[in-house]
Amino acid sequence: MKKGFTLSELMVSMAVLGILLALVIPTLVNTRPDEYKMLTKKAYYVTEQVVSSLINDPLLYPDNSMYCPTGSVAGEECTYGFDDNSSVVYNGDTFSGKTKFPKLFAEQLNVVDTVEESNKYQIQTSDGMVFDFSTDANSPIKREWTKGEIPKNNARNIIIDLNGEEGPNCLETDSGCSKPDQFRIVIYSNGRIHIHEDDEIAIKNVMMDTKVY
Repeated sequence: MKKGFTLSELMVSMAVLGILLALVIPTLVNTRPDEYKMLTKKAYYVTEQVVSSLINDPLLYPDNSMYCPTGSVAGEECTYGFDDNSSVVYNGDTFSGKTKFPKLFAEQLNVVDTVEESNKYQIQTSDGMVFDFSTDANSPIKREWTKGEIPKNNARNIIIDLNGEEGPNCLETDSGCSKPDQFRIVIYSNGRIHIHEDDEIAIKNVMMDTKVY
């Protein structure tokens, strides 16, 4: 005849199981990768790779800094790196003007949707991220060099939305945005990039995690 568990034995077993769960669950939560952190890293490294590929292609952005005027004559203009909007042909299409950089950027990615209007250019990739190159007051920031200086600090912003149309659709600097899904990457004419200094959460997310668990 088989003997079953007594009520007291079941209660003890449940208590032990509860203690084990209380110990294990926090560990599982802490070791589970944060989705936004992983997506931020992915977006940053993708941008870094694309920018490097473009700036190092002499057919797209030739280094003409040696031809920049050395004086400070008013009205003179010198283009350098990503400020060079001259016409180029890539994959059978022609790119020039203010959309040269964002469209060449898009050529390097798997783009599923594009929004192009006056002063607005956005692309959405196959993984749901949106890259906003819009030329409004916030993105990108574009400065013209006109006094014979070799432009090394000319910068523009890309606003990246990690999950597209899904909320909360806000930057860290927006009021009430506790978990931002957007951040900005500043891109300089010479190909140097960094995350906007106000997007501190994104900066922390991209930093290499050297913690040993």
